[in-house]
Amino acid sequence: MNAFKPIKQTRATEEVLAQLKEAILRGQVKAGEKLPSERELTGQFQVSRGVVREAIRVLEMTGFVSMRQGPTGGAYVTDTNFDNLSNGFLDLYLGNKLTIPELNQVRMLLEPEVARLAALNLNQEYAERLQQAIEDERKSTADYEERMQRMTQVHFILAEMCGNYLFEAIVNAMIRLTHQIVDAVKPEDHNALHGVGEHDQVVRAVIEGDAHGAARAMTAHLDRFCKQLIRMDQIYKGLMRY
Repeated sequence: MNAFKPIKQTRATEEVLAQLKEAILRGQVKAGEKLPSERELTGQFQVSRGVVREAIRVLEMTGFVSMRQGPTGGAYVTDTNFDNLSNGFLDLYLGNKLTIPELNQVRMLLEPEVARLAALNLNQEYAERLQQAIEDERKSTADYEERMQRMTQVHFILAEMCGNYLFEAIVNAMIRLTHQIVDAVKPEDHNALHGVGEHDQVVRAVIEGDAHGAARAMTAHLDRFCKQLIRMDQIYKGLMRY
């Protein structure tokens, strides 16, 4: 692999990082593949090994590569997923740069449209997955994390169905952030936040191909849920002050 351009020493680390990240995002180096060695990259970029090492360290910290030790060790490209965006949202929330009302506002605007698009993209496989997700919601479990996963699975499926990868990424990140907030509070009454059956009307409309009905049902569901989430956030903020 010899696809990188020599760069000037001014802002060298940032430029090396930008080219490496672009190579990963464009698929020039695919998930599971190893980046060229520090020595090879030093020669291609014509910079010091310290500059290359720092750029790779940033890639590791931001989840683009993972480091392996041993004879075949080095920087290996990780599979691109929604974790980076989710972690970024969490950092903004913990840093008081993102509020729950702001999160709710985006969800109220975005997810009804996601549900509408999902109804237009319905196929038999998606219909079966949605039905299974509804059935799973009704199964009792004492495991807190498993219940959280069951209660949000419909949202993940709809986001996948909508056919817009950016919508899917944002919805996934917002739901993961919601998970983390609820997990921090761990409300005693789970049903006060999200009860069984609250996705029924959404799923029914999607499966019937009723795009506008799906959007309306999602708006009604989120209206209740977001109010409860604000209450959870107030509890969490109260705990953080002590």
